[in-house]
Amino acid sequence: MDYPALFQAEAEALLAAATKDLDAAVPSCPGWDNRRLLAHVARVLDATVVHVPRGVVDPPPRVERPPAEDDALVEHYRRGVAGTLAVFRDVDPAAPAWNFTLEPNVAGFWQRRLTHELQIHAWDAAGAVGDARELDPRLAADGIDEVLRVLMPAARATGIASPGDGTAHVHLMDTPGEWMVRLDGETVEVTEGHQKGDAGLRGPAGPVLLALWDRLPFDAPGLAAFGEVDLLPALRPNR
Repeated sequence: MDYPALFQAEAEALLAAATKDLDAAVPSCPGWDNRRLLAHVARVLDATVVHVPRGVVDPPPRVERPPAEDDALVEHYRRGVAGTLAVFRDVDPAAPAWNFTLEPNVAGFWQRRLTHELQIHAWDAAGAVGDARELDPRLAADGIDEVLRVLMPAARATGIASPGDGTAHVHLMDTPGEWMVRLDGETVEVTEGHQKGDAGLRGPAGPVLLALWDRLPFDAPGLAAFGEVDLLPALRPNR
């Protein structure tokens, strides 16, 4: 996947939606409005621009909060997007760079992670202003793979995921994608292919990804949950 191009498209979609109404409450992020959402993403991008080029695996230093004034915040966000794209372009993906998961500490990790971070938050911002934004199925399927193979195992290892042991089968209906997830304490095993699990989740890639990010319930329209459905929250990367 061309993550830099996808990242840029999601970043532009997020900004376009958020600036329609920065005061709009974000239903999928309780207590936030679009202004806070935009500031949150801007700060994540600032941290990336600061720490990835360092070539070390130490956690990054804290960065300052973005400006509160609307025009300044928007310009700050734009600079963060441009700076992140420059990092993607100029830093060797194999160069050392810290991340918060169990994956190798390399700079290339952040291309995928930030593309999906902005994909979800662009959806959040659109929902805040009443726009229905459908996720690209292929990108959403890659986001599901990231959740199941990268983020959820890290969350279980650090104790921030919902508890639950067993097997869960996730099957996409609009694009290739089928995973069997085996959960046993901190151990997570993910394989591909059709198998019957203790629990099952089936549907289009976009809604499945949104359910895994707790943006939709597992029984939302278009989704089908089977078996021991109380196990499905354990697939989410946070409680």
